[in-house]
Amino acid sequence: MKTEVLNAALAGLLHDIGKFAQRAGELGSRIWDDEAKQEYGYRHALLSGDFVEKYVPQPWAAGLSGPVYHHRPQNHQDYAVAVADRLSNGEPPDDSNGQPQQMISIFGNVALGESRHQLQPQYLPLTRLRIEKQVIFPAPAVDDVSETYQGLWGDFTQAVEALRRVQPPGAADEITYVNSMLKLMQQYGWAIPAASYQGRPDVSLYDHSRMTGALAACLIQQPETTVRSLWQDTASTAPVALLVGGDISGVQKFIYTITSRGATSGLRGRSMYLQLLTEAVARYVLDQLELPLTNMIYAGGGHFYLLAPVGSESELSRIGQQVSRILLHHHRGDLFLAMEAATLEANAFHGQRLSDKWYALTERLQEAKQQQFANLDEANLRDLFSPQEHGGNEEKMCAVTRREHVGTKIWRDNEAPKSPPTRSYEALGSDLRRATFLCLDQISPADLVASEPEGEYEQVLAHFGYRAKFCERRDDLPEIKTDVIRRNVLALRDKGLEHVQPETRQTVGRHLLVNVTPVLSAAERGDLEKQKVEDLPHPGSVKPFHVMAHQSQGIKRLGVLRMDVDNLGRIFSEGLGAKATLSRVASLSFAMSLFFEGWVGEIARALNDEAGQDLVYSIYSGGDDLFFVGAWHLMPLLAEQISQDLVTYSGQHPDIHVSGGVALVPAKYPLYQAADDALEAEDAAKASDFEGQHKNAFHFLGKTIPWVKYPEVKENYDQLMKLVAPENNGQPVSRSLIYRLNQLYLMYETVLQEQAECGQTARVYWGPGQWRSAYSLSRLAEQHKHARADIIELRDRLSLEGFTNIEWIGPAARWVELNIRKGE
Repeated sequence: MKTEVLNAALAGLLHDIGKFAQRAGELGSRIWDDEAKQEYGYRHALLSGDFVEKYVPQPWAAGLSGPVYHHRPQNHQDYAVAVADRLSNGEPPDDSNGQPQQMISIFGNVALGESRHQLQPQYLPLTRLRIEKQVIFPAPAVDDVSETYQGLWGDFTQAVEALRRVQPPGAADEITYVNSMLKLMQQYGWAIPAASYQGRPDVSLYDHSRMTGALAACLIQQPETTVRSLWQDTASTAPVALLVGGDISGVQKFIYTITSRGATSGLRGRSMYLQLLTEAVARYVLDQLELPLTNMIYAGGGHFYLLAPVGSESELSRIGQQVSRILLHHHRGDLFLAMEAATLEANAFHGQRLSDKWYALTERLQEAKQQQFANLDEANLRDLFSPQEHGGNEEKMCAVTRREHVGTKIWRDNEAPKSPPTRSYEALGSDLRRATFLCLDQISPADLVASEPEGEYEQVLAHFGYRAKFCERRDDLPEIKTDVIRRNVLALRDKGLEHVQPETRQTVGRHLLVNVTPVLSAAERGDLEKQKVEDLPHPGSVKPFHVMAHQSQGIKRLGVLRMDVDNLGRIFSEGLGAKATLSRVASLSFAMSLFFEGWVGEIARALNDEAGQDLVYSIYSGGDDLFFVGAWHLMPLLAEQISQDLVTYSGQHPDIHVSGGVALVPAKYPLYQAADDALEAEDAAKASDFEGQHKNAFHFLGKTIPWVKYPEVKENYDQLMKLVAPENNGQPVSRSLIYRLNQLYLMYETVLQEQAECGQTARVYWGPGQWRSAYSLSRLAEQHKHARADIIELRDRLSLEGFTNIEWIGPAARWVELNIRKGE
């Protein structure tokens, strides 16, 4: 990678670090007078220069003028950083009322359609990044944060000094240093406001600085005269950079179209492999373009977005062809990368134009997905359409994928034959059980040999120049081999960061990943053996699906939950409207990642802790959607908590909500069908239109429940459970109560369907169910004197609102029925 590109990226990353120092009370290395103001423009530029001189190792410090002179540019780098700063902002900062002290949530700027909600500003706590509720959720503003800034600055400079010490002269590695500084900026700058824009300090120092670094790395590769012209007119039509989007398609089929043999760890392993593949491909594109990690806007969930220099189109085409060859060779057409680019002109960074660029790129990606492998030459296309297997060779048929592979064999006694790729995904899923670290090594990309069979996941990643290993402890990290160019040790939990340190060619940092894996304990295995449960793995193994189904309350079923954010495409393409800037888009993306790739895992762990055993399994959670499997009775509780917490996290924003659905399936139900059933349930929730509120719903037990009505259903469920299955050996009411309510609900649904077929819209039920319910519930009340008041209240509530209350009591009764049912 060219030194000038790295230096520009680092200069952009550190250009506003002086604002952090200024708010911490730092005064600078010289008196702030008219002469200083004339030279630097602003005090924070002087402080940024002081930081570079004190903490950045030589010789890089001598090559960084951009942090000092981006307000008074003098050379190519200064102008590149200055233009990048302006374009990343998209609008001039307004600090006329003084430096902002706390950052407000980016969600306050989101509005869909014509609605513009007057929301109270939601402030983020000023602290180091940790995935804790009191850290990442908004809170009231603090009157005086000067001491907080001082403490945070002290911790940051201590970490920066440690980073400087591991980069000795003569052996230093600037790429590692830039990557490490990027991680430190994320850890300490994620909730520090970069500035105030139109009176709203809603962009973090981290997001603004990384986008400035990315643009600077692109601009430095343009002629200095061009960059100087952009400095004079940042609203021109001159091209600045390429917005690159990548989308791996075929994900759903790849993950879920497998048999139930070894599915528990294999399903999670396949999902994790796709996350690693997305990261590896995005990094590979950057490596091939010789760009730093600052230029990755987002990577996850099969999608990535990057910033590349103008003129990279032919190189991107070459890279895309190579990625296609690798994926075709190893996945036989199941996985495909669509990669497109849109040119960002200088005036595209202002107002609605940036949203339009994102939308246009999304449309191009959708078109590319309809023309899979169209970028391959004739020879590769022949391979695509030629037979991939000999056919009829049962000995080489993988029992999981039902595909032939030359390496398929029986690996262990009493195990079905499996191919090497299948075994590798299962091993990956098993490695995730107690993983605390992801060790991601950069190596030279391995050559693709046409005669070799499709490989294990490690071989695929190696073609992109990366090797991944999950470890529980620091001592488990693999030995650094001679082929390792650089190492990334990424902590998957906050506590992991305490046990690793940066080194000359080793970056350490936090990696957001929801990793909740149920493990079978020795005590559980003993109990299950007594209950004659078969096919039990060794203690410490990933808990099989049939065990989680067996450990469910009531009916023995597995719950499959799928959820995603409603209207996410619109939120990104039009939600910011005229306020859309590159830094705001980056902040919005990071905010979503914090919740779905960070906080959702804490919700699931808390649910397991409350249950007293591991019954919830994260298959995937990232970007804006999630997929969980577990004991069915916990799935609605998990969905409810995710929905509630997203509302709180977004500051009660009416346009930020999630819909989802749960499918209940037998333990050995085909996985692809279970995934489809859950998707159908999610789609049903997305089709909700309750009292003018579109989507924002939950589909459960065949009923779509708007989240606004869910508390009522849950309250009904709790009341009925208290009646028919009281705690502490209380006296239960006859379960005929549940039977009668289910009958009434079925009658009600039948009448509604008949009304709909006749074109009637009134949701009123009048029929024999009414007097029958009144009679039967009155009798039950007399038979159960201890619960008479509760039963009478239920009877009277049923008769209200044209008997429509059964709409929300019926699903609760069905829920209770499954919870108290015994056996299968």
